Amino acid sequence: MLADLRFGTTDTQDTSSYPSGYEIRKLDEAQDELCDELLLADPLILADYYDLTLDGSQRYYLPTYIPQFNFESILMITDVTDNANAPGKTIATAWHDRVSIVDDTLSPEYESWSVIDNYIEFPKLPNSGTMRIWYTHRPVGFFYGTVAANASSTNITFPSSPTDGDVILEDDYYIGMKVYVSGQVRRITDYVGSTRVATITPAWTSAPTTASTCELISPLPERYHKQIVNRAIRSIKNHIDDDDSSILREIQQDSERMKARMNKREKQGPEFIRQVERI
Repeated sequence: MLADLRFGTTDTQDTSSYPSGYEIRKLDEAQDELCDELLLADPLILADYYDLTLDGSQRYYLPTYIPQFNFESILMITDVTDNANAPGKTIATAWHDRVSIVDDTLSPEYESWSVIDNYIEFPKLPNSGTMRIWYTHRPVGFFYGTVAANASSTNITFPSSPTDGDVILEDDYYIGMKVYVSGQVRRITDYVGSTRVATITPAWTSAPTTASTCELISPLPERYHKQIVNRAIRSIKNHIDDDDSSILREIQQDSERMKARMNKREKQGPEFIRQVERI
């Protein structure tokens, strides 16, 4: 993605004159802008979930369980224990509402919940069961640099001092992102912040070495990568007063195609996610 960005801007601007981290920040901003547009068209497109095991506590600190957690982005909560054999009896509700667990059609029981600051609270203090918390999981920021240690077939050690961007030392921070090395793109399934080691899938065809350069790229489908790069290029062109009319038209055309695809996707979406009440 960074190479594509530079290809689109070096005809008018020497990249050596950019401030440190400038290009990576523009890609980060473009990815975030695209996610905003995606979420306007479909609030559930970036949905992910965490299964919270209840232990009798009243409060659970959500950032402990959910990386990059934003308490305003809870989409719904379902009880996946009481209704494991009859999921159709669970009513999933949205932010600032409550989850209602229906044991039968005549005698509903209510397990209220609320979010205060970064805590989720269950006033009835249930000491068992699992609550599935659906939330918006946004992609995180990019970086690139030299691999810090020879990799095994299923992991990679991120640089301690990347060439550009930042490596975050928080467990699980990069889960769901993709890493690019020497023509190989792999999805990150685990991350240990203290060692900067990411577990990937599928296994490397050729494991990276300390001579390799790795780049974090967006987990969004590849057809959106061009959108991210083009938006970043346009932002840079605006900054240097370069003509951005042609790339603006391309962005607008891609956005229209994206919305058309998403409109079809919405109509064909799985009932489990799309329909709030399932009785």
